[in-house]
Amino acid sequence: MPVCTDPPSARAGDPDWTVDAARLPNREVSAFWRVGSFVWHVQRKGSGPKLLLLHGTGAGTHSWAPLIELLAPHFETINLDLPGHGFTRTPSSFRPSLSNISVAVRDLLKELELSPEMIAGHSAGAAIALQLTASRALDPKLLISINGALKPFDGIMRSVAPMPAKVASFGGIAARLVARNPMRERRVRNLVQQLGSDPDRVDVASYSTLLRRRGHIQGALQMMAHWDLTPIASICRRIEQPVVFIAGDADKAVPPIVSEQAAGQVQNGTYLELEQLGHLAHEEAPDLVASTIREAWARYGA
Repeated sequence: MPVCTDPPSARAGDPDWTVDAARLPNREVSAFWRVGSFVWHVQRKGSGPKLLLLHGTGAGTHSWAPLIELLAPHFETINLDLPGHGFTRTPSSFRPSLSNISVAVRDLLKELELSPEMIAGHSAGAAIALQLTASRALDPKLLISINGALKPFDGIMRSVAPMPAKVASFGGIAARLVARNPMRERRVRNLVQQLGSDPDRVDVASYSTLLRRRGHIQGALQMMAHWDLTPIASICRRIEQPVVFIAGDADKAVPPIVSEQAAGQVQNGTYLELEQLGHLAHEEAPDLVASTIREAWARYGA
């Protein structure tokens, strides 16, 4: 059985709960669960059908906060920090590939006796949602992909995310080098703009807090290093559930055509393009994305 525990002590360079979580959105519903060698940071809020939320590379639970406020009256939201990210503690031997992360998330939910009826994933989180479903680790009624990173990064992400081979060789060093020049809010605002999103509508402060910590940066770099989306087309073809692919037309990290093509690869895929929104569309326009999710659930889930 999982063990509910106190926030783990911060290892050198990791986000520190006693310091960095002072203004964390929905902190009051945070809990820490020890499952095997992992200590997971999980937030659960709301009531109704269970909705699992999976954030993207370099993000954390904070990225879903605006959506949760709108969805909690309709769903029980399950929001977690992925391995290597935020306040989840991951064993040093863990290799954060798509398959391994999916298995780890599956094991957490199994121990917590949670069976999500819907999964929403942003960016890399969308690929994890697809893998969890295609492998039959979970059996949701509906999947939501928001700017899904379903092919190797293009555009600006080529400079943000080093090539996997380089990161595999220099991941720890790269993280240390990045951490020497902390991601202050001004730099994070610039990065958000380069992703096609409006920094005035994004929780820049929370991103800045995490990106000052070497452990969080290293977790994101290691995830990129081990990310292999070669089988994603096969994964899509194995999914029988409805999948709604949402894409912001201003996304400079993952071109909308990626979501449009993925929608054609699943048996029951729908593509929806949102105008004037970038890679962080769910943070920029949470009301629009929340209403899209509710409408999709009314059509496919309920």
